[in-house]
Amino acid sequence: MDRSSALILCVLVFAIFGLLSYYGAKVKAWPSIVFSIFISLIILNIFYPPGNLATDEANFTLFVYAFIILFGIFLLGVYITISTLTTIRC
Repeated sequence: MDRSSALILCVLVFAIFGLLSYYGAKVKAWPSIVFSIFISLIILNIFYPPGNLATDEANFTLFVYAFIILFGIFLLGVYITISTLTTIRC
């Protein structure tokens, strides 16, 4: 699969899982966004692994791909950090 198709699939998976978890499972907004980012990053890395970057040409989709990967990992890290620091035992 080429990079642009994988990016479109990633955005569609993000939207579908975000809506399913927020409206279907009644999960709060922030955890549903993080969950859908996690699933879409997995799908993106399955359909367009980072190893393919060495053989494909560099264009605007490369910037979008890198932004999605880095921003997604950053948000996952922020969510895990906030959840860890705000969870207390009784």
